[in-house]
Amino acid sequence: MFNYLYGEIVDFGNGIVVLDVDGIGFELNASSYTIADCKMGQKQRLYTYMQVKDDGVALFGFSTTDEKNMFLRLISVSGVGCKVALAILSGMDSNSLALAIYNGDTRSLTKIKGLGKKTAERLVLELKEKVIIDAADLVMPITQNPDIQINKQMRDAIAVLCSLGKSQADAERLVDAAAQLGATTAEELINMSFRIG
Repeated sequence: MFNYLYGEIVDFGNGIVVLDVDGIGFELNASSYTIADCKMGQKQRLYTYMQVKDDGVALFGFSTTDEKNMFLRLISVSGVGCKVALAILSGMDSNSLALAIYNGDTRSLTKIKGLGKKTAERLVLELKEKVIIDAADLVMPITQNPDIQINKQMRDAIAVLCSLGKSQADAERLVDAAAQLGATTAEELINMSFRIG
């Protein structure tokens, strides 16, 4: 229903941000990363997700579209509800989380408070392909420089970046730059792209 809300931050903390939009105070559940981006009295846009249940309605707010996209992926996993997804996003930023899922790194995932081994394995099982394949149809060969030879590693890296909300042009530019700096594997290309972009 709401894509985002824009207003003044009037309160935040303990997993909640209160956004004043034209005199109406919206209470949004938020991750520690979104809360860290908030400044009291500052006008800010928060991307939103509304959960409707029998016992009420809850709004969730995200400072970036990347974080919102990852939240939507997480709640698509069986057994992962909105509160669990928010706890996961409070334990690891969305870029690091995507990389951990892509690499099947359940060890890093289980370091997140409240995330057990079985749930971590389910995240990898159900989301690993989505992190790459969901964006595959959008990812074309690098077009800005026809001399560049695109390989599977570069294609996978571009797909992961697109799945996190980067435009195809930005993903191509970042992967191209990372490759020129010597990154070769998809993991290296993604890590380098995060540092560059």
